[in-house]
Amino acid sequence: MIELTIDDIKVRVEKGLTILQAAIENNIYIPSMCWDPKLKPYGGCRMCLVEIEGQPRPLASCSYPAENGMIIRTNTPKIAKLRKTMVELLLIHHPLDCPTCDKAGQCSLQDLAHQYGPSNNRIQEEKYAVARHTRNPFISRNQSKCILCGKCVAVCWEHQGVGAINFIGRGFETVVSPAFEEMLDCEFCGQCVDICPVGALGNKPFEHSFSAWFLESSDNICPYCSVGCTITLDTREGKIVRTQGVATKGVNKGDLCVKGRYGMDFIYAENRLKRPLVRKDGVLVETTWEDAMHILTERLTDVIKTKGPDRVGVIGSHKFSNESNYMLQEFARKVIGTNNIDSASCFGFSKVQKTVSQAFGLSNLPIRLDAPIGKGAILVVESDITSTHPVWGLKFLEARKKGAKILVLEPRETKLSRHSDVWLRVRPGTSHALLNGIMYLALEGGYHLKNHMSTAAANFSELEELVKTYPPEIVASIAGVDKDEFVEMARVFLGAETRMIAMTLGFVENSKGLNTALSAANLIMLTGDGPSALQMPAGYANTFGMWQMGITPDYLPGYKKIEGSTGKNLYQMLYGEDSLDALFIMGDDPLGICPDLKKVEATLKRLQLLIVQDIRLTDTARLAHIVLPEASWAEKEGTFTNAAGLNQISEKISAPSGDSIAGWQIFRNLTRYMNLQPSVETYTALKDYLSAMVIDPGKEKWQYVPVHYEESEAPDKRYPLIMVTGNLMQHSGALSVMSKNLTEAFPGAFIQINDKDAARHSIADGGMVRVESRRGATTVKVVVTDEVTEGMIFAPINFATARLNELTYGYDGGAAPLTAVRVSPA
Repeated sequence: MIELTIDDIKVRVEKGLTILQAAIENNIYIPSMCWDPKLKPYGGCRMCLVEIEGQPRPLASCSYPAENGMIIRTNTPKIAKLRKTMVELLLIHHPLDCPTCDKAGQCSLQDLAHQYGPSNNRIQEEKYAVARHTRNPFISRNQSKCILCGKCVAVCWEHQGVGAINFIGRGFETVVSPAFEEMLDCEFCGQCVDICPVGALGNKPFEHSFSAWFLESSDNICPYCSVGCTITLDTREGKIVRTQGVATKGVNKGDLCVKGRYGMDFIYAENRLKRPLVRKDGVLVETTWEDAMHILTERLTDVIKTKGPDRVGVIGSHKFSNESNYMLQEFARKVIGTNNIDSASCFGFSKVQKTVSQAFGLSNLPIRLDAPIGKGAILVVESDITSTHPVWGLKFLEARKKGAKILVLEPRETKLSRHSDVWLRVRPGTSHALLNGIMYLALEGGYHLKNHMSTAAANFSELEELVKTYPPEIVASIAGVDKDEFVEMARVFLGAETRMIAMTLGFVENSKGLNTALSAANLIMLTGDGPSALQMPAGYANTFGMWQMGITPDYLPGYKKIEGSTGKNLYQMLYGEDSLDALFIMGDDPLGICPDLKKVEATLKRLQLLIVQDIRLTDTARLAHIVLPEASWAEKEGTFTNAAGLNQISEKISAPSGDSIAGWQIFRNLTRYMNLQPSVETYTALKDYLSAMVIDPGKEKWQYVPVHYEESEAPDKRYPLIMVTGNLMQHSGALSVMSKNLTEAFPGAFIQINDKDAARHSIADGGMVRVESRRGATTVKVVVTDEVTEGMIFAPINFATARLNELTYGYDGGAAPLTAVRVSPA
């Protein structure tokens, strides 16, 4: 610690801070225009000048280090005069159109002009008159208002790792622009807009829809991925008109992705459910809650009495709160009397949970959002982390700046592959074999001898025998990579002081399976790093919370293992032969997201009773006998649990759509209609009960689970290409498709194919193609690109209308469920 004096106030701060940081830590105001905590000091605006005793001239506090014994003055007459001059210079060309500017009321230059600026500028020049650039879906650029502080450029290059904009020109002709003044084409994270101190950059979807003085701001939790970012929602008359990130708030510290910034308008989608629907004479018609509850109770009771509770299934949702999911499972177990409870995570996060239980004896992995920081080597296994968890992905870029080696196994070009130290462009689904090959080299090099737990774990000898069959030449051949490059990458990983393996297992991702996760766990045990070095986060906003609430056939809330008979999982419910007569689906759309669409469709049509509870009329809801409208995120109170296990409160911001109500209330009322007493009557009682719930952590005990690499479906002459499915950065599951902003920018389904494969199959970029598998076919737009490797296509599974999941298949095994396809011009 060091001690210094700022404006006669003695302060103590950590050594290594700048004067500006020391002042901020002690709530001492120093104006600045070009400084931001995310960025390297730039010192361009000169507004943060201070006088330091013993120094001949004022110095920029944003870049000058604080030193022990310093005496600093931040607001002397000399400094005030300099700041007044700087404001004058900034206003020479800046248009004085504050009354019509969206930034008015939140503009740093406007505030400084009020504080330091003159009533008349001594320097008169012509104001900038540059045309606004609006040729992109989200960000408008008004160069005439730009003060060239450089913050947008710095955040794009240094923090986001994109580099979409830069300074162009010299002197008075300097502008901030994409290369060659082309249209802005980037991730559209909007970080540049948030960081801009003036009105030079704006959010197009929110333009001219508000004045800052009329907004009410409140914090909430982003409903998309499991990072659990805090977003600041600006509302006017109860309607969300803008979303921002604030640098001091939440686990994200102001960082947001395109979904978090522009995708909150989904709650105003036209297909929102407003009233209960009941099927009468083959048609869904609106009805009252009382009528819907009576019909539901009567028909559900009939199925339970005539067919038995084991013939009823329940599906929960990662999109809904802990309260809704808890009351759903309680209704299933205590009212219906069944453990047939699961979710779409059966095809994703459940594989993570099985891995953690089998390999480490734990109930969940110790996920940390800053886990990449401080690691020597990070191995990313066939996962586009910057798309599935964009803000978490920024931690990988930060880790690399601090010395970590980023090693990527990935067939597609991703943001992390572009920023990696080593990128092995593997054949899709073969990373499992490479992980076994790394273990071969670890045993050969004696890396397992550094930690006694590596050899003391159960099944060590079995693992030794298995990995002997995976020498470098074999795994390199399987994965389609150079043997020497693979060996070098493995040496970097094994030779690091600290290591981490990162992987995502979302239910729409098919390039990895349970066996991939188990092999990653085996490798982490062999190197002695333990479960904290294996980072496989939950996929969506409340996937982790949903599991803790007991939305699984094997566990009760709090990860309490069910003693005796467990229930059917999602695979058994949807793909088993005649396994159910009734199904209650909350917040999910099996027809839109589950594999083997035709099989799922046949199962749902065969049901005696299908009940859907959701915020919108999904394809699955269109088949239902009864549809219940649930209030959306931000229309109700609730808690969400992020990937790191942090419970966060989602506040009610807007009025519910129509007659929709919170999910927990629906199940409370249903329980009453079934002539039983609900366990809780109020939200407060339910929240208090869940916050006091004890989560069983399990008992850590390492155990190797050796697994051989296998292919679940191999390509052949008829189906020569492998289809890899996943999410886009701009979309998350099916929720984001409800957003008008996101859908207008990224409107429909497409596939990506390599240019060589496109030439081989006579496919033109931008055209329509027929994609066919062993189960079905569909027609979709094609993008020809070298972002994907030869022998594969990439298909985002976000657009139900494309029916791409008709090509895939339900799979309950351990291998990666890749799909073999052929592609031809439509």
